[in-house]
Amino acid sequence: MKKLASGYRLIFGYLGIFLVFISLITFLPLVMLIFYPNESGVWWNFALPGGATLLVGLLLYFTLIFKRDRARLGRHQDQLLLVQVWVVAILICAVPFVLSGKMTFTESVFEATSGFATTGLTRFNMWESHVFIFYRSLLLFFGGVGLVLIITSALSDRYGLRLYIAEGHNDKLMPNLTKSARLILGIYVLYIFLGTIALIISGMSAFDAINHSIAALATGGFSSRPGGLIECAGNQAMNQIIISILMLLGGTNFLIHLFIITGKFKRVFRDLEVRFFGVLSLIFIPLFVITFAVGDNAQPFGLSVSYGIFTYISAITTSGFTNIPATFAGLNHATMMLVTIMCIIGGGMGSTAGGSKQYRFALACKSLYWNVRRMNSSKNIYYPHKIYRCGQYHDVEHYELAEANGFILLYVTTLGVGAFALVLFSGGSCDIGQGLFEFSNAISSTGLSVGVTANANPAMLWVLILGMFAGRLEILPIYYAIYRIGNDIFRKEID
Repeated sequence: MKKLASGYRLIFGYLGIFLVFISLITFLPLVMLIFYPNESGVWWNFALPGGATLLVGLLLYFTLIFKRDRARLGRHQDQLLLVQVWVVAILICAVPFVLSGKMTFTESVFEATSGFATTGLTRFNMWESHVFIFYRSLLLFFGGVGLVLIITSALSDRYGLRLYIAEGHNDKLMPNLTKSARLILGIYVLYIFLGTIALIISGMSAFDAINHSIAALATGGFSSRPGGLIECAGNQAMNQIIISILMLLGGTNFLIHLFIITGKFKRVFRDLEVRFFGVLSLIFIPLFVITFAVGDNAQPFGLSVSYGIFTYISAITTSGFTNIPATFAGLNHATMMLVTIMCIIGGGMGSTAGGSKQYRFALACKSLYWNVRRMNSSKNIYYPHKIYRCGQYHDVEHYELAEANGFILLYVTTLGVGAFALVLFSGGSCDIGQGLFEFSNAISSTGLSVGVTANANPAMLWVLILGMFAGRLEILPIYYAIYRIGNDIFRKEID
């Protein structure tokens, strides 16, 4: 009879599987040496942490769970494993930046967190290295689609566990979890390929094209140029249109993509999130355009339209790209306020975007409407709470409304605490408006900045790191992981 692996033996055994995968992330950038052999001196920056991680991962796997029957993870142990995977991935993938000698430990962790969280805030300073630039894009690639989804697509359903849901993949495209993960990954890679080809046709170099295609679809915002997207070669108008399309695709639920690909357009236009996004666009695009067209720095109407639409798409999809030839520090407060609101709302559920998600806000708006209708109707009349989502109508239970409203409240509260901490540690260099804007971009994984990140001290960087990490995991898994550890320490039974 095989021995049974359970509890922390099982958790660290599964962690070993993830470590093997994480080691591959650190090896992949070395592919760039084929095209840029003159940069071969950086090979050990990646090979050293990659090799060490691979050995530790294999050791954990073969020592703890190989050829053992595996029990189910206990209550909240899936969230604990998820948090462990992301923390370890960030720390390991920060090592190449540290070994470069050009970034401090804090800056390296900040860069790795920003990449995996698909935020785009950066302290990067190695623009001469194609290998490191591509490495940042790889972090976006894997962070956007999710570490658990990648593992699930390569292995089997039993390895997927409940981590697939905990990581934010709330909708399965197919009944089989593994097939769903592979289909999502296939769509993701296909879009990147098509985006890269489109950008090359537009006149962008192949290297810039693939990096920007990954960053736009992952809604990450990292650029291969220090001056951002507008520094790239090619037709600027066409580049921005292609990037906008990729950002919108990245900010949309992957189940909606499946409906589009299979021609089920009625299901797309009936979807609650799609309609909510349409309403938001009708309201906020004109407002964004107006903020650029008026004030001391008023732009011509054509530029106002271009800036307004692009900034709206970048903010609502939490991508962080900008087509403005200056930093956001020069924007008026009205634009900053609109960007903050869009960051809080965020992209679609089950997308690569951050924020508190459009579905939760749509439910909150529906809840308000249903309550107003109930108060103005006879008590003898019953109105069903129905919505159309994921290709079908279903009744919304009270617990779903409570979860949506509760998460929005938790999200906004965390935003307030983070902004306060940012201002507190700034030593007077950051006011509350700048703090709210910067931290909202960190927790929502957006990456637009008013210059706070570029001038931040180590304490401020760690505040932003925590914000990016909490935002990527949607806060609750971190709470449940801490709760599980606390209960295990005090030996309370919660399974």
